[in-house]
Amino acid sequence: MHYTTFSDRIEITLPITTPTGKVSVKRLVPGHAPEPVACRTASMADGDYLEWQISYDTDSLQDPSVLRDVILNKPKGGRYGCELVRLVVEACKIDLLQDDAFERLRGIAFSPLQHGIEETEQIIRESGPQPENLATKYGFSRHRLLVPNYLRDAKTYSVEIKIAHKQRAVGNQAMIFVHLPLRHCVPLSDSPLLGRCAQKLEKVSYVIDSKNVSIISDTVIAFSLASSRHHSDMEAIFRCI
Repeated sequence: MHYTTFSDRIEITLPITTPTGKVSVKRLVPGHAPEPVACRTASMADGDYLEWQISYDTDSLQDPSVLRDVILNKPKGGRYGCELVRLVVEACKIDLLQDDAFERLRGIAFSPLQHGIEETEQIIRESGPQPENLATKYGFSRHRLLVPNYLRDAKTYSVEIKIAHKQRAVGNQAMIFVHLPLRHCVPLSDSPLLGRCAQKLEKVSYVIDSKNVSIISDTVIAFSLASSRHHSDMEAIFRCI
């Protein structure tokens, strides 16, 4: 991800052909979970969006969004502010994120939080009628996992808090994703995005200005509520900036 700051807006450049990376194209399917789109071989359609697993810290000084002077001291070593933190800092510099909005976010980050969504939600196993299929024929029973997710939906973006089981530890983890509709993304080439396949290593830009600057606030709030760990990190970040 690359960031360019102008006097009245921030432009983010994002890849769209990395389905296993931090940014991938997703498609809404009625009644089902969103599905990834292999946009190098499938045409992009109206309603498709970029799902960006946004971060706020990194251990890499080569990250294009890194802020070397925003340092988080973690048990496994220091990490540096990036991505979301870069957006907050740049938006403040050009007065896109105004003082009252910044102070509101700072107040949320500094307010006590004993348990976040990660610590209070559960993934529930639900059994129902057993339809006949290949698995049940051989004695397997069917069940579903009900996973609670939270979505803040706006006109030109949405912010999602996803709950999942931790892969290398016990318990749940909360992850934050920003959704950017392709109709609001601008191709770096002259060809419109919708109705065609993506080019190799193609990137698009998304603009944050006065009309949608709330995307920054909503993402900060999502992290502040997602877990006690994220909340603590948000507090440390706002102490730095």
